[in-house]
Amino acid sequence: MTVAPAYESAAAILSPPTDADTLDSFVPYDEDAQAKEDFIHSHPLAASLRSNPDFIESRPHLKIPPSWRRHNLTGGTLLGPGKVAVPPISWSHREGKSYVQIQHVGTDLCGHMGIIHGGFLATMLDEGLARCCFPVLPFNVGMTAKLEINYKAPAMADQYLVLRAETVKVEGRKAWVEGHIETLPTEPGQEPTVLATASALYVSPKQAAICNITWHPSLTRHERNQLRGQRGFTVWFTGLSASGKSTVATALEQHLLHIGLAAYRLDGDNVRFGLNKDLGFSEKDRNENIRRIAEVAKLFADSSTIALTSFISPYRVDRQVARDLHASASQAGDDAIPFIEVFVDVPLEEAEKRDPKGLYKKARAGEIRDFTGISAPYEAPEAPEITIRTDQLSVEECVRKIVEYLAEKGLVTHTKETR
Repeated sequence: MTVAPAYESAAAILSPPTDADTLDSFVPYDEDAQAKEDFIHSHPLAASLRSNPDFIESRPHLKIPPSWRRHNLTGGTLLGPGKVAVPPISWSHREGKSYVQIQHVGTDLCGHMGIIHGGFLATMLDEGLARCCFPVLPFNVGMTAKLEINYKAPAMADQYLVLRAETVKVEGRKAWVEGHIETLPTEPGQEPTVLATASALYVSPKQAAICNITWHPSLTRHERNQLRGQRGFTVWFTGLSASGKSTVATALEQHLLHIGLAAYRLDGDNVRFGLNKDLGFSEKDRNENIRRIAEVAKLFADSSTIALTSFISPYRVDRQVARDLHASASQAGDDAIPFIEVFVDVPLEEAEKRDPKGLYKKARAGEIRDFTGISAPYEAPEAPEITIRTDQLSVEECVRKIVEYLAEKGLVTHTKETR
């Protein structure tokens, strides 16, 4: 199966490597690689193709994001000394009519001793024929529907090979391509030997439009913060059921709104019955519940809104996922989105005394399974930004403590008394 290259991030979509960039991005790692690089670049075939304005020269494998290459067969695993010593260089016709690729194959790509493995040649043909027709397929995406190969002669190791392909027919989402692999003449007057021929059918999937993602430049987060007159961030309340999370979060939301700051609270009432109504309370579902909430909170914060979340979120690893999502949301010229973890700390006995919904009583009676603190664990934060004891402080005092922290960190500038 062959698909067009993808990019690992919005930044890569905004500024992907150009074809010219790929030609400059490879630096030979030793004298042998340098010699192979020089030979390919100076070969008459390369010079002829380079002078033809109908062809675009590139190293397509170097358009794959670096962090992905180690997971890519031809762009990572098979590159290196003794294998494909230098990334293949290709010339693609601007209208998808034909394609030529030159590369060296080393002695570590063999099946039988000294003979390149037929599977490697098949991979070369599959990728090369696909790249030939990508320009004529919808959204430049194609998947291999059929590939037929005829092996004509042994491909000896430690030599230069040329792949040639032509698009012979195009109908809507389908493209038929033919091609072959031949030896690259190394002496004047030497004729190439055809090693394998192939024909293939590539189909652009109906869902290809989904893959055709275009990143539209927008305001930076810093610009959005300036226009809205506030900075977005997330305050993540965590604690046992009946610890007072929602009570304090509601009071904090009201205070922030009263002093002119946009804030929005996410809790079980507006998430469990909507976005996450398909989830239960197993550990797996709890994990997914928190992941979705973290994603939504991040979007609110990115829009320069203060996101307040009040969920038990009992597992440290899930809260770390939420924190990491905010940390990784940095954009060009922007810092990461601030994430403030508030541990609403009360003893289990106190939470059971409150028990406004009678949940602890039902859990003790075995009527509720996987109930945090009774039949399921709660992992207290190890280093929260703020800890509040709702059994020792009033709601107003808890809100004041949080607001003072936010002001100290420069996240809010209004410091009116809490209401």
